[in-house]
Amino acid sequence: MWDAEDLVQDTLVRVFSLLGKTDVKLENPKAYLIRTAANLWIDRVRRSACEQAAMVLERAVPTSAPPHEATDGRPAATALFQALHPQERAAVLMKDVLDLSLEETAAMLNTSVGAVKSALNRARGRLDGRRPPAGFDAPPREVVERFMRALSEKDLETMKALCAESVCGELVGGVEMESFEKVRKVFERAHMVMPRLGFGERPWWKVEEYEGEPMVLGFRTLDGVEGLNEVHRIEVVDAKIVRVRTYCFCPETLAVVAEAVGCRPLPRPYRSPSLRDFFAAMLGFRQKWRRPASLPH
Repeated sequence: MWDAEDLVQDTLVRVFSLLGKTDVKLENPKAYLIRTAANLWIDRVRRSACEQAAMVLERAVPTSAPPHEATDGRPAATALFQALHPQERAAVLMKDVLDLSLEETAAMLNTSVGAVKSALNRARGRLDGRRPPAGFDAPPREVVERFMRALSEKDLETMKALCAESVCGELVGGVEMESFEKVRKVFERAHMVMPRLGFGERPWWKVEEYEGEPMVLGFRTLDGVEGLNEVHRIEVVDAKIVRVRTYCFCPETLAVVAEAVGCRPLPRPYRSPSLRDFFAAMLGFRQKWRRPASLPH
């Protein structure tokens, strides 16, 4: 399901980017979107197949290969891919391979010099065996629980302590933010209540597992009905939160999770409210996406 949501967002970005560059009228937008999505998915599957093939080749390379045969870069690339977190890989490639300065690397990664130094230290430790390989499995439940409690209690100091310096926050389908100081704005607004704009009352959170992954579910009451309002998925590296993906403008995804955990999804739009939405709500107009919450999804 998460792949499907990402594919939808990638498809929309690709199509709207194309429309912004050309003066073409689509006669059949639905067919064009489906074809674009299919092509993007085929490309993704091919890339995945190439990566798997590279891993198989790496396992087949004898450990005692003669020096003149050690010129193939695939084993090194595979080691980077398997052992390092994405930001660590990027830091190693830019600093140690491309020989960029710390300042140049930080600018390209949209982070600080200190964060680059930290990423390089972790990466080099993993590559020479002093640190365990980076894991991409489900985050530790205790970290997710602490994140949920801090969010519920508006405890931003604890949230900052839980997060890596270069933590990334993403409102899926919308904005992406780097660094805690930018991401904290999302955390601060988590308790905002504006029923006219669709931000329901009485927000509260709990941790649930979906397909073996602990995640934070956020609930609100809108139009007198309580339901699932958002999902927070967390990535953890070295006991620090490095990424928080928030699904609040993804109604289909929320509906799937809600059905799986046995609750009701709230109606949600596909984007955050605009200034026009705000004035319309103040004048008493009801948003088109808001259906009676008591009806089936």
